[in-house]
Amino acid sequence: MRMARALLGVLLLLTVGTAHSGEFQTSDPLRAFINSEYSLGDDYFINGNGDTYIFRCVLTKKTEEIEGVALSEISIWGNHGGPWEVFRRSEKGDYIYVGTKGISNTSCLEWCRSKEYLASGRCTWHHGWPKQ
Repeated sequence: MRMARALLGVLLLLTVGTAHSGEFQTSDPLRAFINSEYSLGDDYFINGNGDTYIFRCVLTKKTEEIEGVALSEISIWGNHGGPWEVFRRSEKGDYIYVGTKGISNTSCLEWCRSKEYLASGRCTWHHGWPKQ
């Protein structure tokens, strides 16, 4: 019982600390995106997260003014464009959630299946638009 109370106290402090800082930080933006570990800016995973196409663009200062990663998912993409959840790389090497943004150049588009990630914790990224 004491252990449960202590764990609950630690979790509460972590939650308050995150809310106070106003920034969501993670070492794995893909995990955070697929598992909705932060308040997603758009309505992703309309058909669930178990078997969908995840999109990624690795961002550089040269192409998008920040270094980091942008993630999205196929169910809300309509005409091969859509919102992205953007994470910038911090000086410490983790990622800080920036928000939902548009990306002007999607030539960086890569995809993987969420079921691969959910089964193994990894994605085999493929360049371009998936052939369905």
